Amino acid sequence: MKRIFGALLLLTGASLLYVYTTRALFHGRESIGSVFNVMLPLNLIGADYPTGALMLAGAFWSFILGLWCVITGDEGASANLRGGRIARIMLVNALLLLSTLGVAYIGARDHKDSLLVAVFGLVALAQAAVGLLLLILSLFERPKGIASLIFGAAIYLGGVGIAVLAFIKGSA
Repeated sequence: MKRIFGALLLLTGASLLYVYTTRALFHGRESIGSVFNVMLPLNLIGADYPTGALMLAGAFWSFILGLWCVITGDEGASANLRGGRIARIMLVNALLLLSTLGVAYIGARDHKDSLLVAVFGLVALAQAAVGLLLLILSLFERPKGIASLIFGAAIYLGGVGIAVLAFIKGSA
Protein backbone atom coordinates (compact mmCIF):
# COMPACT_ATOMS: atom_id res chain seq x y z
CA MET A 1 0.00 0.00 0.00
CA LYS A 2 2.88 2.33 0.77
CA ARG A 3 4.35 1.86 -2.70
CA ILE A 4 1.01 2.62 -4.35
CA PHE A 5 0.75 5.79 -2.26
CA GLY A 6 4.31 6.67 -3.28
CA ALA A 7 3.48 6.19 -6.95
CA LEU A 8 0.45 8.45 -6.56
CA LEU A 9 2.65 11.08 -4.93
CA LEU A 10 5.13 10.83 -7.82
CA LEU A 11 2.29 11.33 -10.31
CA THR A 12 1.02 14.28 -8.30
CA GLY A 13 4.49 15.81 -8.32
CA ALA A 14 4.78 15.39 -12.08
CA SER A 15 1.38 16.97 -12.65
CA LEU A 16 2.20 19.90 -10.33
CA LEU A 17 5.45 20.44 -12.21
CA TYR A 18 3.54 20.41 -15.52
CA VAL A 19 0.94 22.89 -14.24
CA TYR A 20 3.67 25.13 -12.84
CA THR A 21 5.55 25.11 -16.14
CA THR A 22 2.48 25.92 -18.23
CA ARG A 23 1.41 28.71 -15.85
CA ALA A 24 4.92 30.18 -15.76
CA LEU A 25 5.16 30.14 -19.55
CA PHE A 26 1.72 31.72 -19.81
CA HIS A 27 2.73 34.56 -17.47
CA GLY A 28 6.05 34.98 -19.27
CA ARG A 29 4.73 34.75 -22.81
CA GLU A 30 6.03 38.22 -23.71
CA SER A 31 9.60 37.16 -22.88
CA ILE A 32 9.48 34.00 -25.01
CA GLY A 33 11.62 34.48 -28.09
CA SER A 34 12.63 32.40 -31.05
CA VAL A 35 15.56 30.84 -29.15
CA PHE A 36 14.66 27.94 -26.89
CA ASN A 37 15.56 28.59 -23.25
CA VAL A 38 15.18 25.56 -20.99
CA MET A 39 15.60 27.71 -17.86
CA LEU A 40 12.71 30.02 -18.73
CA PRO A 41 10.18 28.41 -16.33
CA LEU A 42 12.68 28.70 -13.46
CA ASN A 43 13.47 32.30 -14.40
CA LEU A 44 9.75 33.10 -14.23
CA ILE A 45 9.19 31.54 -10.80
CA GLY A 46 8.09 34.84 -9.27
CA ALA A 47 5.75 35.88 -12.09
CA ASP A 48 2.69 34.39 -10.39
CA TYR A 49 3.67 34.76 -6.73
CA PRO A 50 2.92 32.86 -4.43
CA THR A 51 1.03 30.31 -6.53
CA GLY A 52 3.96 29.42 -8.77
CA ALA A 53 6.45 29.13 -5.94
CA LEU A 54 4.06 26.98 -3.90
CA MET A 55 3.36 24.72 -6.89
CA LEU A 56 7.08 24.22 -7.46
CA ALA A 57 7.63 23.48 -3.76
CA GLY A 58 4.65 21.09 -3.81
CA ALA A 59 6.08 19.28 -6.82
CA PHE A 60 9.44 18.98 -5.06
CA TRP A 61 7.84 17.63 -1.88
CA SER A 62 5.62 15.19 -3.79
CA PHE A 63 8.67 13.80 -5.57
CA ILE A 64 10.69 13.48 -2.35
CA LEU A 65 7.90 11.86 -0.33
CA GLY A 66 6.87 9.63 -3.23
CA LEU A 67 10.42 8.36 -3.73
CA TRP A 68 10.75 7.76 0.01
CA CYS A 69 7.52 5.73 0.07
CA VAL A 70 8.52 3.70 -3.00
CA ILE A 71 12.07 3.01 -1.77
CA THR A 72 11.19 2.06 1.82
CA GLY A 73 8.20 -0.05 0.80
CA ASP A 74 5.98 -2.06 3.12
CA GLU A 75 8.21 -4.90 4.23
CA GLY A 76 10.62 -4.33 7.08
CA ALA A 77 9.86 -0.65 7.43
CA SER A 78 9.20 -0.91 11.14
CA ALA A 79 12.44 -2.81 11.77
CA ASN A 80 14.54 -0.14 10.01
CA LEU A 81 12.89 2.85 11.66
CA ARG A 82 12.89 1.96 15.37
CA GLY A 83 15.00 4.82 16.67
CA GLY A 84 15.25 8.46 15.83
CA ARG A 85 11.60 9.39 15.35
CA ILE A 86 12.11 12.89 16.72
CA ALA A 87 15.26 13.31 14.62
CA ARG A 88 13.31 12.39 11.47
CA ILE A 89 10.62 14.92 12.38
CA MET A 90 13.38 17.48 12.88
CA LEU A 91 14.78 16.62 9.44
CA VAL A 92 11.39 17.12 7.77
CA ASN A 93 10.87 20.37 9.71
CA ALA A 94 14.30 21.61 8.59
CA LEU A 95 13.46 20.83 4.95
CA LEU A 96 10.13 22.64 5.33
CA LEU A 97 12.04 25.57 6.85
CA LEU A 98 14.21 25.75 3.73
CA SER A 99 11.13 25.53 1.49
CA THR A 100 9.39 28.35 3.35
CA LEU A 101 12.53 30.49 3.24
CA GLY A 102 12.77 29.81 -0.49
CA VAL A 103 9.20 30.96 -1.11
CA ALA A 104 9.79 34.09 1.01
CA TYR A 105 13.04 34.78 -0.86
CA ILE A 106 11.33 34.52 -4.25
CA GLY A 107 8.71 37.03 -3.18
CA ALA A 108 11.27 39.43 -1.73
CA ARG A 109 13.54 39.10 -4.78
CA ASP A 110 10.75 40.03 -7.19
CA HIS A 111 9.34 42.78 -4.90
CA LYS A 112 5.95 41.14 -4.56
CA ASP A 113 3.33 41.76 -1.88
CA SER A 114 5.24 42.49 1.32
CA LEU A 115 2.44 41.09 3.49
CA LEU A 116 2.73 37.65 1.86
CA VAL A 117 6.51 37.72 2.18
CA ALA A 118 6.12 38.61 5.86
CA VAL A 119 3.68 35.73 6.38
CA PHE A 120 6.14 33.26 4.89
CA GLY A 121 8.89 34.81 7.01
CA LEU A 122 6.81 34.40 10.18
CA VAL A 123 6.06 30.78 9.27
CA ALA A 124 9.80 30.23 8.82
CA LEU A 125 10.42 31.82 12.21
CA ALA A 126 7.89 29.48 13.82
CA GLN A 127 9.52 26.49 12.09
CA ALA A 128 12.91 27.63 13.37
CA ALA A 129 11.56 27.78 16.94
CA VAL A 130 9.99 24.33 16.62
CA GLY A 131 13.21 23.08 15.05
CA LEU A 132 15.22 24.25 18.06
CA LEU A 133 12.88 22.33 20.37
CA LEU A 134 13.11 19.25 18.15
CA LEU A 135 16.91 19.52 18.05
CA ILE A 136 17.09 19.54 21.84
CA LEU A 137 14.64 16.64 22.12
CA SER A 138 16.46 14.60 19.47
CA LEU A 139 19.77 15.01 21.28
CA PHE A 140 18.30 13.26 24.33
CA GLU A 141 16.26 10.68 22.40
CA ARG A 142 16.93 6.97 23.00
CA PRO A 143 17.63 5.12 20.69
CA LYS A 144 19.15 7.81 18.52
CA GLY A 145 18.70 8.06 14.80
CA ILE A 146 22.25 9.15 14.03
CA ALA A 147 21.80 9.79 10.30
CA SER A 148 18.59 11.76 10.76
CA LEU A 149 20.14 13.69 13.64
CA ILE A 150 23.26 14.65 11.68
CA PHE A 151 21.45 15.58 8.45
CA GLY A 152 18.57 17.27 10.27
CA ALA A 153 20.86 19.33 12.49
CA ALA A 154 23.02 20.39 9.54
CA ILE A 155 20.02 21.39 7.42
CA TYR A 156 18.34 23.12 10.37
CA LEU A 157 21.43 25.11 11.32
CA GLY A 158 22.00 25.97 7.65
CA GLY A 159 18.42 27.20 7.33
CA VAL A 160 18.69 29.30 10.47
CA GLY A 161 21.99 30.71 9.17
CA ILE A 162 20.37 31.61 5.84
CA ALA A 163 17.47 33.28 7.67
CA VAL A 164 19.84 35.31 9.88
CA LEU A 165 21.91 36.41 6.88
CA ALA A 166 18.77 37.39 4.97
CA PHE A 167 17.52 39.40 7.95
CA ILE A 168 20.86 41.17 8.38
CA LYS A 169 21.14 41.88 4.64
CA GLY A 170 17.51 43.00 4.43
CA SER A 171 17.75 45.38 7.37
CA ALA A 172 20.97 47.00 6.14
